[in-house]
Amino acid sequence: MAFVPERALRHALPRILAAVGVWAALGASAAAAEWRPWCDAPGSGSSLGWHFYCDREEPEAMEPEAQDAEPAIPTPPQSAADRILELRRALEEARASAILDPTPEKVAAYLRLQQETLQRAAAFSDAFRRTVWATPELDYTLTRPVGALAKRLWSDERRAEAAEALAKLGDRYGLIYLGHAGCGGCRVFGPLLRAFATRHGIDVLAVSLTGEALEGWPEAVSDNGRAASLGLAGAPVPAVVLFDTKTKRVLPVGFGVMAEDQLAMRIFTLTALETRHDY
Repeated sequence: MAFVPERALRHALPRILAAVGVWAALGASAAAAEWRPWCDAPGSGSSLGWHFYCDREEPEAMEPEAQDAEPAIPTPPQSAADRILELRRALEEARASAILDPTPEKVAAYLRLQQETLQRAAAFSDAFRRTVWATPELDYTLTRPVGALAKRLWSDERRAEAAEALAKLGDRYGLIYLGHAGCGGCRVFGPLLRAFATRHGIDVLAVSLTGEALEGWPEAVSDNGRAASLGLAGAPVPAVVLFDTKTKRVLPVGFGVMAEDQLAMRIFTLTALETRHDY
């Protein structure tokens, strides 16, 4: 073993300690990754042997951490109502554009949109009627027919029902007739009402607002506040109301001149049909 002078050792010791400190600070892994100085000698890479590991070790590249992608917010589908509005706006815009600048191209564009709209309407109309035909509970014409034959049959049945109801009307209801001698409509309606009441056996109280005799009703009584008590003060005449002897209620039938069939149907509706029966 070679002898190292103490003086030389004292001079070299600080450098040795500094090297050891650097090695400890970097760690074994960092030191192993440093390029080996002996490999820099000319021809040393192949002559030192495999156990010297002169191949440069490149640090593995760090893969970037995958960032969590924000979930895409789905766009809500366009509603059918919005689509219809969009089609209408497009049609109106094409029409306005063609009116302001009636070139063949703009007029043709408008006509194409119009044809598309008509085709959509025709498709809906066809599907509508087919659905109604196949679904009786949705067919309103079964309640109120519109065909000539079906409507005639329905009208005949309705008149029979009205006649039956009117035959029993006097058991519970009476009519109050309001008029005055100077009323032209009363001169026509008075005799008509007399014939109607006689035919169906209905009691009528005729009230003259002026106290004078009424056409067809010589037994008419003076008003004396009756119209006001019925809530008909100032009402147009001739006027006819039903009086319900059971509930003491007054049901206005109509004001002005009415034909007999119209009068009969109104009375039948008010006394025999429930609300919304025909609708």
